[in-house]
Amino acid sequence: MVQYGPMTLDREILMLGGLIVLLVAVIVLAVFCTRRRTGGATRGAETLGGTGAPEDVAPWVLEGQRLFHLWQERIERLNELKARLSGMAQEIEQLRTEIGHMDAMRAQITRLGEENERYRVELDHLREMLARIAGLAHEASARPRPTGD
Repeated sequence: MVQYGPMTLDREILMLGGLIVLLVAVIVLAVFCTRRRTGGATRGAETLGGTGAPEDVAPWVLEGQRLFHLWQERIERLNELKARLSGMAQEIEQLRTEIGHMDAMRAQITRLGEENERYRVELDHLREMLARIAGLAHEASARPRPTGD
């Protein structure tokens, strides 16, 4: 079930279905009320006999069919949107995973940078020591050696 705003899509579909049922019930009720008002007692007798005029109901049926098809198209569109939303939710989850990997890589880069700086300081220290050793060796070689004869 995908959460979208304060309502879920499943609840919206149920509400849409309920609205369609309610709409059909209102149309049927309107047809019966219209027949009762216009026909009177003689019309009722004709209807019971089966000789009622179907032309009176035809516009209501056509309107009901039109509305039913309209709501059917809306439900199909809603299903399409639900599928797209589900795909987008999966995409978002993949992007979150990639962001997590990127954060881990940034942390590793930071750690490697700090380690690199420590090695650089150690290398500089070793170079200084080597330069001092080289200087002492140069001084030692430049001094005259006492001859033991």
